[in-house]
Amino acid sequence: MQYDLVISDMDGTLLRDDKTISDRTKEAIRRFEAAGGRFSFATGRGVHASRRYFEDLGLRTPLVLLNGSLLYDPVADRELMVRPLDPAAIAAVWPRLEEAGLHILVHETRRAVVREITPTIDEHLRLDGITVDVQPDLSPATCGDIVKILSIGEPEQLDRAEAAILAANLPVKLVRSFRTYLEVLPPTGGKGTGLRALLAHLGIPRERCLAVGDYLNDLDLLAEAGLAVVVRNAHPGVRAVAQRETLSNEEDGVAAVLDALVEGREIGFPIGG
Repeated sequence: MQYDLVISDMDGTLLRDDKTISDRTKEAIRRFEAAGGRFSFATGRGVHASRRYFEDLGLRTPLVLLNGSLLYDPVADRELMVRPLDPAAIAAVWPRLEEAGLHILVHETRRAVVREITPTIDEHLRLDGITVDVQPDLSPATCGDIVKILSIGEPEQLDRAEAAILAANLPVKLVRSFRTYLEVLPPTGGKGTGLRALLAHLGIPRERCLAVGDYLNDLDLLAEAGLAVVVRNAHPGVRAVAQRETLSNEEDGVAAVLDALVEGREIGFPIGG
């Protein structure tokens, strides 16, 4: 096959809109792996929120979690790489998020923590099917080793917080993973960083890797792969950096890519085709 590793974003790409993986996609992954390929996913989700998916798929290749801050081995149940946020950076970013009126959820390697479950956070938990610990005194001074901060709010609130953080020139990386999500990562974070670590771990050159994505937090993932493919429902800013387009997430676009690889067919369509 032309590519040894296929890595896919989850929400909006691998998952259908109801957050499930179709039987067709499950079978396509099994066929690809049986033919000698490796399949992984890269997501903003942590271990707990990803577990039902990687266990259902029986994945053995390490996973890029928490938007690249964690490389996780699902077989050994251990962290292969962790990139934590600097405590001083957390202390500087936190008030700027609060001043913008954002709801804050912090991720450690194995758990997510909130100060309280607001209606906005409750909706996020329900949509993504995850659980959190509640810590009423949660603050930069009381949190543990943080690898990602997720802040939730309206787009104009995210814009305000992002502008304030960028103006302060703080040592963090900001990514938009959804229209109402602004994520704070280590400066060397991102799915692309996670993919580089995964490729090094597996000994696979980037030219033998294909990545599939749909949203702005997939930009560096796609840039790091030998071939960048977007699903038809991808954000326009992501489509601009891809070489090929597949079917939408609702049409099992990832399965279409895997089937094409196994069968030796052309992958997807030209962008806009």
